Amino acid sequence: MRKTYNIGKDRMALNLLKIRKITVGPLMTDCYILSNSGECVIMDAGGNGEKIMEEIEKFDLKPKFIIATHGHFDHFLSAAYLQKNYDIPFYINAKDRKLMTAPEFSPDRFIPGLKAEIPENILTFEDGFKFSVGEHQLQIMETSGHTPGSSCIIGDGFILSGDTLFRLSIGRTDIGGNDDDMLRSLKMITQMKESTRIYPGHGEPSDIRYELLNNVYFQNVANRNSRL
Repeated sequence: MRKTYNIGKDRMALNLLKIRKITVGPLMTDCYILSNSGECVIMDAGGNGEKIMEEIEKFDLKPKFIIATHGHFDHFLSAAYLQKNYDIPFYINAKDRKLMTAPEFSPDRFIPGLKAEIPENILTFEDGFKFSVGEHQLQIMETSGHTPGSSCIIGDGFILSGDTLFRLSIGRTDIGGNDDDMLRSLKMITQMKESTRIYPGHGEPSDIRYELLNNVYFQNVANRNSRL
């Protein structure tokens, strides 16, 4: 039986989940602070920990944990710094746990002199993992391809797509990824509602309809007749 990932509207929610984007780090990663009812989850803390903290303190939010969409350094670069200030755990897909310390993905191989402190208190999740932010429930959809454990976060009417899907582009597979896995993952996303808002790991937001109409890579996946 095929697993579904659409999160229905939470009738108990008294206010909307707030999604705040902060572009951080040397690779211009989109870090998101998801908040509701005074608490928040920090997603893809890719650098500039002080900047992320300023946003959290500005709105008097209480962080629950940090979560990474995958194990590349630009998506956890400031996680350890934030942990030292908030004493919160760090979540990542179990398949990408080892990627964080793999020598071939060390940040100084891409940016000379750059170091990444590995977070402590690392917890892992798998496909279908659910968590709450205030009165809102969200769910993990595993979208391997960019990395073995690349994952998206699904909420009511939106997807935080990490480095799987971008506005007018898709994620690379030549830095620890797999082409066939990426095709299967993108196929799942093409089947979401066209009104679904997309918040990617780099660049500007979009929606499924816009990508189906304008993203040639996404169009090709949607139109494939082969079984993925």
